[in-house]
Amino acid sequence: MILKDRYCILERIGKGGTGQVYLARDMELGLDRAVKELPVSRKGEAEILRRLAHPSIPGMIDFIEKEDVCYLVMEYIRGKSLGDWQRAGRIFSGREVLDYGIAAAGVLGYLHGQKPPVCYGDLKPDNLMLAESGKIYLVDFGSAVSDYGGNRRICEGTRGYAAPEQYAGRVEKRSDVYALGRTLQALLGKRRRFLFFRNMELYFVLAKCCRKKAAGRYPDMKTLEQRLTGIREKQKIFRRKLCQLFAMAGILTAAVCVGKWKEPRDFFQALTEVTALYSQENLSGKNRDEILEEGSQKLREMLRIYPETEEQCRLLLLLALNEELRGEMERAALYYEQLMLYEESFGEAYGAYGMFLWRLGQTEASRKLWEDYRERLDKGEITEEDSRNLRIWEERIHEQERTMGGSGGGVSADSDAGDSSGDGRI
Repeated sequence: MILKDRYCILERIGKGGTGQVYLARDMELGLDRAVKELPVSRKGEAEILRRLAHPSIPGMIDFIEKEDVCYLVMEYIRGKSLGDWQRAGRIFSGREVLDYGIAAAGVLGYLHGQKPPVCYGDLKPDNLMLAESGKIYLVDFGSAVSDYGGNRRICEGTRGYAAPEQYAGRVEKRSDVYALGRTLQALLGKRRRFLFFRNMELYFVLAKCCRKKAAGRYPDMKTLEQRLTGIREKQKIFRRKLCQLFAMAGILTAAVCVGKWKEPRDFFQALTEVTALYSQENLSGKNRDEILEEGSQKLREMLRIYPETEEQCRLLLLLALNEELRGEMERAALYYEQLMLYEESFGEAYGAYGMFLWRLGQTEASRKLWEDYRERLDKGEITEEDSRNLRIWEERIHEQERTMGGSGGGVSADSDAGDSSGDGRI
């Protein structure tokens, strides 16, 4: 079939939410085009697309109406959707998921900034196209709505991605925030179960996106884009520091080989000198902040000198506890995350991290970490250790289960907050 004596339909290449999509050849310009066939009753998609101009949205080239159908002629993007890639077995890295999330938030923010705003309404991996160039495109605007949120309509989102309010016929900006959170969770695949332990900050960002009540989500895409970008930048800094650490380790090794460096002191002797700083007398004095800063510097210095796995784990654990004493909870959490990434088999880290979460009042997250710890212990992936934190952590978990009637259900987010019981002592 040839449309408008110009566009020659070659083959069907897909199906959108509202119609078939074909590959066509623009015989005047010699270019490939994507042509979407729609019922005339759905030509509102064309009305939305014609006023959009964004590098991550395929541009509409032409519009043809014939009897009871119409055709949208659009820029053709060579590539596959993220959903297609997943079904083909591709596993996206955490960095890729962040990149796609930031790109999607950017284009959705552009839509929300239109006058009147455009709410996309059906974000999911199948509607994010990964071009051969590596660029992300938002495709298929069949469920998009252009108004100020006053219209009620039938939900056209996809189950599992559509926000709760869409089932009541409402689509708003925060509905797209919800769908983006669900989309990124889907792209993480099976690793989503361990996201809390791998990247606690991203875990909480996605959890906020996916809250049932719209008022509990991020207010706009700009805020969400900034949060995702911040996480990506922290990861870049972490990787850069890790590279510097490896480089320093290489320099130290080379120096030892040529006899320019002395053999480092015994690890536990050096560690004892540092931990002596944390006496009750020192920490109760006026110089507490200076003592903790000195401890932090010395522990970081030891990280560069002592490369053995057990040494690194114990130093990271002490750094996390040091930051908690300083009240720097985000830094403490990052050290715990680094520790879990560095050596998951270090059982003592689970106990320390679990009690840290408990002290923050994140008892449900602590319980999930406990379940992961027990599962790995049963599989023999972790060696059972006898540590004070592990014993107290187990007591807290069992006490919570008894309180909840053995159901293991969730508790108030602020329960036990501030109850340190000395569990964070170094």
